[in-house]
Amino acid sequence: LPEGMSRERFRWLKGIGAEILATPGSESNVKEIFDACWEIRRTRPEAVIFNQFEEFGNYLWHYGVTGSAAESVFHRLAGPRDRLAAWVGATGSAGTLAAGDYLKAQFPGCRITVAEALQCPTLLLAGFGSHRIEGIGDKHVPWIHNARTTDVVTAVDDEATLRLLRLFNEPAGHAELARRGVIDGVLANLPLLGISSICNLLAAIKTARYFELDGSDLLLTVFTDSVELYRTRVT
Repeated sequence: LPEGMSRERFRWLKGIGAEILATPGSESNVKEIFDACWEIRRTRPEAVIFNQFEEFGNYLWHYGVTGSAAESVFHRLAGPRDRLAAWVGATGSAGTLAAGDYLKAQFPGCRITVAEALQCPTLLLAGFGSHRIEGIGDKHVPWIHNARTTDVVTAVDDEATLRLLRLFNEPAGHAELARRGVIDGVLANLPLLGISSICNLLAAIKTARYFELDGSDLLLTVFTDSVELYRTRVT
């Protein structure tokens, strides 16, 4: 785990009895994790390493399970004239993007939008850098990412995600949202969105704006984490 990740992540791993190797850098320093895993493989031949970035079981699970679950959601929400416009997911290990492949097979007009940090535009501009959107990874294209079906790559500013994290979890933010008409039920559920979930939300909004979608277009995404792993990022 990169040493710059949230303290909550370290506490959670220690709480389940994990031995933690803190590698240099932050969320965007995935290579350092790979290097540490190769060292473990060299020095501990009995160790079994599951690399989510290259394990096709990761892809197949999200294709068959997440994809079909998303299809069920669409059928439950869609009206007779509605269409599935896009599946939106962040880069990460590319597992959840496999759900987009499933949906594209069921709905040929469905696009797949891949979100990444503006501060580290790997797919968008073949660039690199450090960012604060914990949970999405970068600086490489996972083996299991089916880049041939990716229609759109959108960059999300990490500052925007952290500002929304505060808005969704601070009393002043809830007060302002309530003043603007957000109902109590929605306000109560906003802490279910962590940093990478907010990244997906922003990417979905950008996709809708770019393609000028209307009320008959449905976009689907996935909220992969809650604020519980990022409380110290709110303050």
